[in-house]
Amino acid sequence: MNALAWLGVAGGAAAWVTQFVIGMQLGLARCESPNARFQIPIDAWAIALAASASVIVLLAELAAIAVFRATRNGGGPVATERMHFLATLGLTVNPLVLAITVMGGVGVPALPLCHQS
Repeated sequence: MNALAWLGVAGGAAAWVTQFVIGMQLGLARCESPNARFQIPIDAWAIALAASASVIVLLAELAAIAVFRATRNGGGPVATERMHFLATLGLTVNPLVLAITVMGGVGVPALPLCHQS
């Protein structure tokens, strides 16, 4: 139950961070290449990364729901109350992380590539 609670809390955020870091590095490899040797299909990678991260975020949300339902009666030991708090935290954070993940997957193909500000 402890691992499931931590998956519900940190799984979605870890998936988003992984999506962000890999996408950022692929963008740097594609846009800052001196001789255009990295012809990486950034749009396809962004969509694939967003889709896989979204699946992990949804699994984290399901894990948080499972822990929340298992500990909703309360009144038990401190560990049960802590699990319920972690599940509530996961229920709150994962929808936000899902929105950020989807925005990253939609925004990269929609915006111009290698645009200097």
